[in-house]
Amino acid sequence: MMERDYLEEPLQVLSFGGGVQSTAMLLMVHEGTLPRPDVVMFADTGSELPETIAHIENNARPFIENVLKIPFIVCRSHRGALHDDYMRIQAIPMVGIRSCTDNFKIAPQRKAIRKIVGNRNGKLLAECWMGITTDEAKRKPEKKDPREPKWIEKTYPLLDLVPTSRAECQALNDRHNWNVVKSGCHCCPYQSTKSWLKLKKDHPELFAISLEMERLKNEKRPGKMGLHQDKPLSTIGHLDMADATCDSNGCFL
Repeated sequence: MMERDYLEEPLQVLSFGGGVQSTAMLLMVHEGTLPRPDVVMFADTGSELPETIAHIENNARPFIENVLKIPFIVCRSHRGALHDDYMRIQAIPMVGIRSCTDNFKIAPQRKAIRKIVGNRNGKLLAECWMGITTDEAKRKPEKKDPREPKWIEKTYPLLDLVPTSRAECQALNDRHNWNVVKSGCHCCPYQSTKSWLKLKKDHPELFAISLEMERLKNEKRPGKMGLHQDKPLSTIGHLDMADATCDSNGCFL
């Protein structure tokens, strides 16, 4: 990566989650609709859905490195895989608590970015592109959280540069024959019942991990709280599997 004064020209980082919006941003860069970032960065939690990893390795990464000619960086937490870490402490991710996002996505990305831009006493050195679309505009903060570091800023190209909806992102991906599923961890508590059922059907070994996570948590902290917001995963029965998805976006960076 070319060295420059990041104080004068902050590093541009496309935060890539392997889902619909961030994939569309890659294609918009290719088409010239969005400017070219300096680096594309993926925070691998170790608990991503197999479909997401397959899309990254088979489609996105070759496209980024060989077509766009942009460095692709995969960063991971020193704590290992997200689900392993939670099982180790006999806990589970919880709705409304961002520790999984903080520890397994934000912190590894910031550490990797720091290695590139260095330290200039709190001065802005990097901008991180977030794939929030117009139908999610309320999720863009009105102002920066004072607890966040001053050296990095979040930017929103699909809101501020090229206003785009999620449906438009999906249509763009489809035009390039990329079947992109919603990204997310297989043990995410924001999943709907249909999503849990789809996981149970398509990836029973991953569903078993979530069952074990709940068991270990209950062993240490008995109670109703579990990965599913309404019922223990072991009690989930048969439902229509069509259009199973999770639209909460609760773990967005």
